[in-house]
Amino acid sequence: MSFREWWTLARPPTLPASVVPVAVGTAAAALSGSVNLAAVLVMALVAMLLQIATNMANEYADFRRGLDAPESVGIAGSLVHGRLEPGAVRTWALLTYGLAFGLGLLLVILRGPVMLAMGAAGILAGYFYNAGPWPLSATVLGEAAVFLIMGPIEVAASEMAAGGRVTGVGILASLTVGVMVAAILLANNLRDRVKDAAGGRRTLAIRLGPRRGGQVLAALVVLGTVWPLVAMAAGLLPLGAGLPVLALPWGLGQIRRLSHGGFTRGVLVLGRIHLVAGLLLAAGLVFGRR
Repeated sequence: MSFREWWTLARPPTLPASVVPVAVGTAAAALSGSVNLAAVLVMALVAMLLQIATNMANEYADFRRGLDAPESVGIAGSLVHGRLEPGAVRTWALLTYGLAFGLGLLLVILRGPVMLAMGAAGILAGYFYNAGPWPLSATVLGEAAVFLIMGPIEVAASEMAAGGRVTGVGILASLTVGVMVAAILLANNLRDRVKDAAGGRRTLAIRLGPRRGGQVLAALVVLGTVWPLVAMAAGLLPLGAGLPVLALPWGLGQIRRLSHGGFTRGVLVLGRIHLVAGLLLAAGLVFGRR
């Protein structure tokens, strides 16, 4: 396993999805006190390593189930093109999970056993998302799972790491993060719906189809960008938290073009929308402190 192959398996275009929860959680912590920047850096590394390990596990699991082919879009291709053996990818997925767990122990020492529970939940969720007799990634529950894991749980863990506690502001802000991550997965599954159906999967994208799937994507972007503005107007989030709504017109335009193009670039497009909306939210929370 060369570093280049490891990085290909990491699927770099997906990694901003693990940075946004840390940014939003850190911004929420800054509202109520000082921020431990060293802990934030460790948390960012842990979040990124967990996603990389999950991407590797997904590559391994999909190959073993016969879902991937040389012409498949959005995969690393290390297995279908014969550059690596399946056992090597599985081993490196486990090693990457182990590295994330080891770094996470630093946060446990700093912040206590709650961080251990959150880290264990993240690792177990990554496992059951891809593995086991009924992997969540093959069901209509996939989007709900990533909403919870990479939304409320990861933002809460990031806020805890940065400031030592979880606040209502962090939880409310995490809903936008979770909704946008769910939209990334839905776009991914809309792109792969034909091969997934042939492989026996029953994802939400298969149930919805391309037309309704595009409509749900648009609804998720509306919900994710408008929710902070509503919460701000209700006094639940500080002034400035409504900034993500600025990304709404651009985001809807991107989804309109994406729907006409067959969702081929779905992960990239929704990843950008998620990144922009998330950073606007983090900036708005920091601004709200002032």
